[in-house]
Amino acid sequence: MPLLNACTFEEQQVLNKIPKQVNAQSVECFVDDTDTLRFEDVLGNKSFKKFNGPEIGYGHLRRNLWVKLVLQNNTNQTQEVILSTDQIILEKVDFYKKKEGKWNKEEAGWGTAIQNRELPSYLHAFKVSLSPNSRDTVFYRVRNQYQVVRLPLNLFSTQQFYQHYHSYLFYDGLVTMALITAILYCLYNLFYTSQRDRKTLVLYLIYAVNFFIFYTIRISSPAYFTNNQPVIINYFVNIFVFISTYTFVRFGTSFIDPDRKYGNRAISKLIDILFVCTVFVSLFPTWSAIKPLLYLKLSFFLSTIFYLIWSLISNFRRSFLTRIYFFMAMPLITTGMIEGLTNVFGIMEVPNQFFEAFRISICVEMLYILFALIFRERYLSKQIQKRLLKAELEMLESRIEIQENEQKRIARDLHDDLGGTLASLKHIVLSKMVNLLNSEDAKQIKELTQKSGDDLRRISHALMPPDFEKIGLIDSIKELIRGNNSKKIRFEFLENTKDLELEVKASLNIYRILSEIIQNIHKHSGATIVLVQFIQNDKELTLIVEDNGRGFENSTSLTGLGMQNMLSRAKNLDASLNFDSNSNGTTVILEVPYE
Repeated sequence: MPLLNACTFEEQQVLNKIPKQVNAQSVECFVDDTDTLRFEDVLGNKSFKKFNGPEIGYGHLRRNLWVKLVLQNNTNQTQEVILSTDQIILEKVDFYKKKEGKWNKEEAGWGTAIQNRELPSYLHAFKVSLSPNSRDTVFYRVRNQYQVVRLPLNLFSTQQFYQHYHSYLFYDGLVTMALITAILYCLYNLFYTSQRDRKTLVLYLIYAVNFFIFYTIRISSPAYFTNNQPVIINYFVNIFVFISTYTFVRFGTSFIDPDRKYGNRAISKLIDILFVCTVFVSLFPTWSAIKPLLYLKLSFFLSTIFYLIWSLISNFRRSFLTRIYFFMAMPLITTGMIEGLTNVFGIMEVPNQFFEAFRISICVEMLYILFALIFRERYLSKQIQKRLLKAELEMLESRIEIQENEQKRIARDLHDDLGGTLASLKHIVLSKMVNLLNSEDAKQIKELTQKSGDDLRRISHALMPPDFEKIGLIDSIKELIRGNNSKKIRFEFLENTKDLELEVKASLNIYRILSEIIQNIHKHSGATIVLVQFIQNDKELTLIVEDNGRGFENSTSLTGLGMQNMLSRAKNLDASLNFDSNSNGTTVILEVPYE
């Protein structure tokens, strides 16, 4: 909203909030190239010229800038007004006004303590008393050695000024709280995050700390200076600006590309070199006036910002995290770039009200990035869980495949080797030895040899999987049920399926689970009736096996090898396998997702 409002103001050198009472008649400027002229020398100087533009700005002037401002009182009453500039980084601001026929000088500037100013404000503000229907002239002398010279002027009533000043203090408080919150969040989570995420948090922590130092020293702390501070401190704050810019970009690329798959290593290395060079040349204040070094800093600043923007655009489609970060960080990227090009390098001109939007964008960005970090951590955790689950399922499939191959081998050995041996033994016993025994023993031997052959055939058939591609799962289950029916246990099978199509692996897992359930019923249940139901609906297949046996204790019976094998196969199917057992019988329910 402040940014939008800034675009609606009439373009003028003085942003006048009381146009009905007072007008700014003219704004003229004069640059002292000799850098030696006193106020008396410029008072009648003919070199003053009207400044063309909405706000007074001269970039890296490094000379005394003189500004002459003529104010007109349109009323029949004395008007107490305040001229103020929000450009806090101005290092030296002298204000000249005539009082009782004499010119008085008031001082302000970045390092000037509050008690040494006319008004207790870190905004460079001065009172002017205008007589009824009078026209008065005031002068500014502005000097910036290390920062750009911008003098956006506001004309307020006393009440309006303090409202404006208190809104700035409020914004500063919001920014400070947002930065402290971000720093505390990073410090807390450093102890509870993974190694990969820890690097991203460290980068954001360094960014937040440096931004906090920069913002505190340059913007918010001047409101609390009780002693004059050396202006050189304001120069060294630029180092924190460059570190913040570098770590913000590194954090952004690490956030959207944690595995560093899509970055450009050559550009990344160039940015590293530019960063080191920029910090190095910033260590020497006397080098600040050397233009090639200023261009070096500008190259670093622009290359880092544009590299981040390029990374966001190039990864926008392929990375969900990029899309999240793009909308959360772009307000600060845009406003931060404009702020740097305007106040650090002086190559852009924007309304000063824009920087209220910059303060708000910092708060919004800090909150957004915190939410984005939380979301990213959960998102990456889910991705890791998916990978672990996929690896676990692959291991399960591999183990099941090995088990199936081993069962096939055992089935072949039983059928071909042991089956042949038993057949030969049965022939010898029945043809030669039975005649030597009495009728009762002979009958028992015949029954035992017949049973051993039947058991061997049943076991080998159970080990060898059916050909699902030919006979299908339902017919295979029917054959399994038919083979297990006996005088002791009666099996019943009910099915409700239509056009059932399953992969061979899924069919085999369902078949094996049912086989294991039936074997457990034979071995442990003592049941006489077993009902097997197989039901198909739109979303799942349900296999229900009920018996009237003695039941089992869940806590002790779910640890067996056969039971664990069933649970593994159910997991491989992404299915649920549930047991309900008591003294009246057992119910096993397998629910398999099916679409």
